[in-house]
Amino acid sequence: MELSELHVPRSLIIVIEVDCAREAVPKYCEDEGVLKKAYLFRGNLMLRSFATDTLFDVDAIVANILFILLFNEIKYVYSLMDLHDIENDMKGRGDVIFTFVRAIGVPEHRAIMETAFVYGTKYQFVLTTEQSVLEGMDLEDPDKYSARLWFCHCKMVADKNQPCKRTYLKQPLTTVNIHSSLKILEAPLVAEVNLPPEEVSTIHVQLKLPVVFLFTQRETYEHDRVTAESVAWQLLGRAGVVIVSRTQLHPKVPADVTVGYRPAGGDLPINYLVISSVEEIVDLVKGEVKNVSNGVKDEEEENEDLDFLDIQDDEVAQTINTYIWRKHDVGLIQALTDVSFPAILETIPHVVVLFYTAWDAVSMAFMQSYAEVSTRLADMKDLVLTRVNCGDWPDVCLNEDVTCFPTVKMYIQGDKHLLYTGMLGTHSLLKFIMLSRIPTPVLLKSIEDVEAYLKGELRSDLKTQWDIPVVGLFSSEMKEASDAFIEAAYSLRGIVVLRMHIQKDAFYHSQKFGVALPALMFVRDEKSHIEAIHLENPSREGIVSAVKSVMLETFPEATVENFPSYFHPLKPLLMLFIDNGDTKTMKAREELEQLTKLRDVQTYTMCWIDLRKTHVGKEILQVYLNYLPQLPALVLVQLSSSGHVFVFPEGELISAVGVLYWLEKIQTGQEVPKNNLQRKEWTPPQATYDFLAIMDIVRPGFAKQRTPTSANQEKPYEEEESGTEHLNESGEEEAQSELAAASQKVQGTPTPPDKQNKMQHDLHNEL
Repeated sequence: MELSELHVPRSLIIVIEVDCAREAVPKYCEDEGVLKKAYLFRGNLMLRSFATDTLFDVDAIVANILFILLFNEIKYVYSLMDLHDIENDMKGRGDVIFTFVRAIGVPEHRAIMETAFVYGTKYQFVLTTEQSVLEGMDLEDPDKYSARLWFCHCKMVADKNQPCKRTYLKQPLTTVNIHSSLKILEAPLVAEVNLPPEEVSTIHVQLKLPVVFLFTQRETYEHDRVTAESVAWQLLGRAGVVIVSRTQLHPKVPADVTVGYRPAGGDLPINYLVISSVEEIVDLVKGEVKNVSNGVKDEEEENEDLDFLDIQDDEVAQTINTYIWRKHDVGLIQALTDVSFPAILETIPHVVVLFYTAWDAVSMAFMQSYAEVSTRLADMKDLVLTRVNCGDWPDVCLNEDVTCFPTVKMYIQGDKHLLYTGMLGTHSLLKFIMLSRIPTPVLLKSIEDVEAYLKGELRSDLKTQWDIPVVGLFSSEMKEASDAFIEAAYSLRGIVVLRMHIQKDAFYHSQKFGVALPALMFVRDEKSHIEAIHLENPSREGIVSAVKSVMLETFPEATVENFPSYFHPLKPLLMLFIDNGDTKTMKAREELEQLTKLRDVQTYTMCWIDLRKTHVGKEILQVYLNYLPQLPALVLVQLSSSGHVFVFPEGELISAVGVLYWLEKIQTGQEVPKNNLQRKEWTPPQATYDFLAIMDIVRPGFAKQRTPTSANQEKPYEEEESGTEHLNESGEEEAQSELAAASQKVQGTPTPPDKQNKMQHDLHNEL
């Protein structure tokens, strides 16, 4: 019952459990069969009681509840004559959706109930469980069907003596399949457009179904229209049919071409063919469908159809559903319950917990990486990787403020936790766990310790996870700044390990490196020298920003994992695309790396991408330019303003001087952009998946988006325990006491999640 509440809108159903031993409700608790019944109320009125053995799972509960609530919108028929009567009544007025299911409460019954919940005022829904009705529907073997759905086209029938045409759903009865089929059937039988075929976008294109283009002219329009309708009826649900004027064809298309055919699969090239009969067109589409179905037998032709209707809007979900047979090795990952969860936090110093649900595709995709990390860390005695299935233990997830899936938290010494916000991959998670175990900040006692730490002598055991050593340098009088540094260290725990030095001789380092205190000292890599920057804004936010900035390379290799860290929405993106390591390519990289040292290019985000390792780079380059240039290619993208895309002149040697001159020409308007990127809204990938909008059309305002109240917002991040537990012993008692006092201030200080710019979402999604 608790799970069923998650699947029914809260505004529709509230699930309540009554313990009659504690609260003896009159009439109901007095019934001897109270433990075998469940009741459905509307206000104070009981609508119906259910035997608990009919509510055998979530599907049964949801289906039964919706069946009662939608009683007036769904008609139950006992015979084929009842169905004919409903069809006759709906002729000229509306269409009928007729469904057969074996029993009430099965998953197919739930699917049609959920569909009726959305479309109930648009169609007349009819349901039956009677086998005799199914036997009258002209099926070869009615006994083999557990569920079946027909779309009865009654609205188009003007003559009461004419029957309603029926189209049956060839896909399994799921909510997504039914919804996708309805979108196809709601579309015009034949679309007429005044566009080139390559620019046509219909519901069939969105669902990656085949599309047939029939080319017409004024003299043959009436005949072509009849032909198109004949083809469309035979291919209804399999392919779309579009009539296009011959004047829209490209001049290079031969004059005798009669049909254009875009195969299934999305935005594929159109094949121009010479076909003279309707049968040939139908055979062309059905032949491809049979090939795509991968060996469906002839006797099963009735069930064969393209699987593109079942494609989900989420690519990760589709991939997981495709490879659902792959089982994850979770033997080393302990499954927790509401009892074992608090118990394990009290016994093990470091507990990593994955909060997930089995139905969430991203959770299942991440489970593989999580299992790999558990294998690598299996020998650690003070650390354990665990998991909580929020579908089974919703109270645990609710108490831990889990609002999205998957969520990973690392609990240190009990209930204090760190929230993992990195990439959902093995390397990133492993790095987070290893760095989270290290106390931070740690006080370095002497100048010698600072230099040894920056050179790597005090961190050799974690070089594989370490990005960059960073030390905060403060004088003993800078209490406010050092307190802020401690707060920043807690905020960055799991990302970077910070050290700090608070002594009078810190001014020696200030003079040595030519930087005023407070300052950050760091080394970018083993070959680099010690660098230092002044902390102009010594607040927690300012220090966090400064640390993240020094962790970035000046001319990095862009990958899917690191690009969000480098991208700045207000800076033009200057990216070098390469695919080999020849002399020309290496020279281009060296020239651009020298260019990064100039102040003139500080306003650009500069990086390079190797298409051999980051394969998505080829697709990005195609999007930027609409073609693939000769590599290496230098591209400038002005994302924050015009969306213009410029490319360094092909054939010219990429040099620092040449690039500066090229950038100057772009700034002065002398360079013509190669492309102009259009800004896209952050909306569902297809209109067919905008379920809230569909529900609002049927029932205005029902699914309207609302801004959550502050009470529903995610609770702020809870900071780590007192920093004094993480400080090495120091001879400076005064500095140690100051750190302890500052740490007490930090405890409980909320660290709200970073606000992400919408443009950052757009580009990250594109990558």
